[in-house]
Amino acid sequence: MNRLIINADDFGIHHEVNLAVAKAFDQGVLTSTSLLASGPAFNEAVALAAARPGLGIGAHLCLVGSLSPVLAPKEVPSLVDGRGLFPESYGEFMKRVYSGRINYEELYRELDAQLEKIMQQPLQITHVDSHQHLHVLPQVWTIVQALMKKYKLHRLRIPAESYRFKVWTAKPVRVMGRNGLTFLAKRAEKDARRLGFTTTDHFWGMVDGGNMNEANLSYIIKQLPFGVHEIMMHPGLHTNVLAQTFTWGYHWQDELAALLSPAIRNLLQQREIKCIHYGDLP
Repeated sequence: MNRLIINADDFGIHHEVNLAVAKAFDQGVLTSTSLLASGPAFNEAVALAAARPGLGIGAHLCLVGSLSPVLAPKEVPSLVDGRGLFPESYGEFMKRVYSGRINYEELYRELDAQLEKIMQQPLQITHVDSHQHLHVLPQVWTIVQALMKKYKLHRLRIPAESYRFKVWTAKPVRVMGRNGLTFLAKRAEKDARRLGFTTTDHFWGMVDGGNMNEANLSYIIKQLPFGVHEIMMHPGLHTNVLAQTFTWGYHWQDELAALLSPAIRNLLQQREIKCIHYGDLP
């Protein structure tokens, strides 16, 4: 029997996302979410999660997205801009990395503070992943390994979507980005296996990121090979509200509708796919 983790990223980033995650778990097929320590709606997310013990909760590490660090900006100046916020995108972050502007002691202390904040909550943390998947970037991955050992966490996302998936039908920019991420993720996976960390066999949601509507979610479910899978989602209550704050072009409302769809639930039952979260893995 195939096992599937359906994970909502960015829990804690906004009230509208928090309520969508709760609704998708209560009424839909969502099984897992990733908690953002630097999210403006973090406390609300923690309260919603505590009331739902069956919902898997991961630690969503963050170094990008124009969000605030957990530490004071003056403590991590190499990680923030003039506003005291992380850079908008992984591209901007990587420019800092390859121009030598990142202080890795600051990076360690910030990610340590994020994990400490999450681990202090009355929640069982099931896994580690990150905003825009920066945890598999080699310069960050070394630090993440050390912090996972420190906090005794051993399950994590390896965002290695198949190079062949939608290679001819997805947007070329998306395919190129996915292929670069998959290359880095596969490198990180070798270390993860050697260290005894646990991950899934397959990951989906990169080329469809921000647009995991019912059609795209159904397409993935219908072609799942045998194994343990994760599908990444970004649900939100109202796209027009979230678009006022975030310029990512995500179809938040469509993704929530997909998670609530009776057709998706029926498809999972027909295919005899067991829905789990990371905490169900050894």
